[in-house]
Amino acid sequence: MREPARGADLFLRRGRLWPGTELVDISVRDGVIEGLGAAGEARLRPTQDATVIDAAGLSVIPGLVDVHVHFRDPGLAWKEGWERGSAGALHGGVTSVVEVQNNPPLSTDLGALTERIEHVRASSRVDYGCLANLLPDSLEHLLAMAPTTPAFKCFLGGSTGMAGQGDRVVLRELFAGAARAGRMIVAHCEDEALLKAGAAAHPHATVSEHHLVRSSEAEVESVRMALELAEETGVELHVFHVSTAAAADLIRTARTAGQTVSASTAPHYVLLSCADAPGLGNRIKVNPSVKTPQDAAGVLAALADGTIDAIGTDHAPHPFEHKDRPYAKAPSGMPSIDLLWPLTLELVRRGLLDAETALTSVTERAAESLHLPGKGCLEAGCDGDLVLFDPDEKRTVEGANLPSTSKWSAYEGWSLAGFPRTVVRRGEVVFDAGQVTGQAGGQPLRLPCPKPVGQDAARSG
Repeated sequence: MREPARGADLFLRRGRLWPGTELVDISVRDGVIEGLGAAGEARLRPTQDATVIDAAGLSVIPGLVDVHVHFRDPGLAWKEGWERGSAGALHGGVTSVVEVQNNPPLSTDLGALTERIEHVRASSRVDYGCLANLLPDSLEHLLAMAPTTPAFKCFLGGSTGMAGQGDRVVLRELFAGAARAGRMIVAHCEDEALLKAGAAAHPHATVSEHHLVRSSEAEVESVRMALELAEETGVELHVFHVSTAAAADLIRTARTAGQTVSASTAPHYVLLSCADAPGLGNRIKVNPSVKTPQDAAGVLAALADGTIDAIGTDHAPHPFEHKDRPYAKAPSGMPSIDLLWPLTLELVRRGLLDAETALTSVTERAAESLHLPGKGCLEAGCDGDLVLFDPDEKRTVEGANLPSTSKWSAYEGWSLAGFPRTVVRRGEVVFDAGQVTGQAGGQPLRLPCPKPVGQDAARSG
């Protein structure tokens, strides 16, 4: 018996399988890839109801998976919202997102999480997973929430809209609770005490000192503690937005020792550095801070050797009039989901990453790092999410013309390539010729069953 249809029928002819040169046909049935083969191969034929696209040699890749976004909706939809945020995702080649709610109402129990998922369903143009919040208030609800969330989000250090959890005893209880519920923890790693010390040491800081206020040491020590707590409790850990070479080294050592830990970074940590702060002003103010060129090189090396799995945008929009406030009062965060594929391709164009590593960091490895089946691959049985683009066609970034509500970009004026021409979500054309087509239609991401880890199964403690 066939499973219920996940989407539409589509047949793509003569797509150039990037980063190679092979021309392929791809058949999508009921939203799922039925087959892929050399262009003109007799065994592949469109169904009677299929939309047929002649790619005419345009490059084709899987739909991107952005493992870390903030659409601020519900609660602060005027800052972005799912309708505009998911439109921006398509503009950047993204067909699946994992979203963090860092403003009220938080997802601390099943009722709140379910209500949020249904709210998103009504307006998202991309498939989505909603992270539950890992707080003392949510401890008794983790088991109930686990089947409907990809992971539990824990802020070890405070950031926009969220206080940090600095008490090791409390953190161990939270990590143990997530282990018992059978879902991984995704962590914002900055040490709360070191953040306070950094602020005290730089009472009159400007944005050029943001990397000192929120120091490398704050991230490194927090990653160290998160790895220790994950090892003690047996919970799987994913470290979000790695920004320092030293933190990447800690994760590399843990993985080499056999610990189950994954990680992601963001475009601004590998394409920008603290040296760009004078020119960008508060546009570069993000948490964790953008560090030194040496840190950027270390993070790139960790992507290249597989220590860091994914590049997620940490898309966190604010109106420019808020970012334009004095440094101490300007919120942290920047929009960039609208540009994820062009920014990732820029790493290849600059010779900073090889093509295969860059691609999988926003597709296959990104999906695998958060256990999202059926996403990020052009293989039979995977969802029919496709992106068509010309790798040689360049455009100049103009924030005012991007879909994000904020209408500004830290990459203003950059000449980038790879802007998507056509985006397909589960067999349905949802973006074409620079425009979103149709309305909502995103679905919750499929999730594996939780795998609880009890105290007896933990390695120690």
